Amino acid sequence: MTVKKTPKKALLCFHGTGSRRSIFNVQMARICYQLRDVFEFIFLDGPLECGPGPGVLPMFSGQEPYRGWFHGHEVSIDESIREINGAVQTGLDDWRSSNADADVENIVGAVGFSEGGLALTLMLWLQQEQRQQQEQQQEQEQQVLLSALPTLQFAAISCCFFPREASLWMNARAQARGKKTALIDVPTLHIHGNRDFYLGRARQLVRNHYQPQCATIVQVDTSHHLPTQKDDGAEVFKHIRRLAGVKAE
Repeated sequence: MTVKKTPKKALLCFHGTGSRRSIFNVQMARICYQLRDVFEFIFLDGPLECGPGPGVLPMFSGQEPYRGWFHGHEVSIDESIREINGAVQTGLDDWRSSNADADVENIVGAVGFSEGGLALTLMLWLQQEQRQQQEQQQEQEQQVLLSALPTLQFAAISCCFFPREASLWMNARAQARGKKTALIDVPTLHIHGNRDFYLGRARQLVRNHYQPQCATIVQVDTSHHLPTQKDDGAEVFKHIRRLAGVKAE
């Protein structure tokens, strides 16, 4: 008798600014190895070409073009979101074309680092908007800004860069629908480096835009990169498994 293999769960992976999916694959190597029994990792490329980001050089010198997720102030967040949607869709199409058994329903979560964490956060908020609109069956008087994400059970966000403009954008959209502030209700792990130069902004993001009961914070001994200490990594892996509904080993 042939035993049907249970498909692995999959995670979307959003790299930081001035990086790319092949580089983020290397940066995520320890996480991918520790969680290889549970997850397949789908690495995305940001839609924009840019210079190298923090920590990319010299290790990844010559691996241009480096990529990012957002323009500067000259381009609206709405336009950036549309470009991010295109990048997510391209990544999903590439994944499906290279995996005969690929099923979007297997994508249960996402990981975002730095600016990739910002992109993921805004996409989660749009996904929540869409769900609430469907539940309330509201007719939209203006064009809806969609999120290309599959429905995610959870997300993990590390060293997130979160500018004030993003907060104002989220709150404006929430207030247009009768809410005071934008609060994301997706279960989320927030990884904060205790020496990260973006630590204050990452803390503001959790405090101002995530439901407290949905946000788990893990502070690790690192600067602006993914956890490197064994104990920190074990704590992160434990929470990702928990959020995915996987029993600890």
